[in-house]
Amino acid sequence: MTRRWPIYWISSKTGVLGAPQVGGFHGDRGEFYGSDDDEGRPVTVRYAWTKLDHDHAHWEQAFSYDGKAWETNWTADFTRADPAAICDAGRPKH
Repeated sequence: MTRRWPIYWISSKTGVLGAPQVGGFHGDRGEFYGSDDDEGRPVTVRYAWTKLDHDHAHWEQAFSYDGKAWETNWTADFTRADPAAICDAGRPKH
């Protein structure tokens, strides 16, 4: 078993499914890599997920144009939602 997964994005401009970023988790950190282009310029993309605790995670995207240096250009922090506040009988409220 490889324990590797793909992450796909869909372009909001074209609706086209992009190439996958492929990787996996080791402990509380996951890293996923793939090729893309930044306005026509080839770039390697890294997505990094970090589990902070049971209810919190951090995500970041970084680009590398030379395969050595990474430029983080997008981050997000996540908090687990309270099911009692957003669900009725286990189903999302509308």
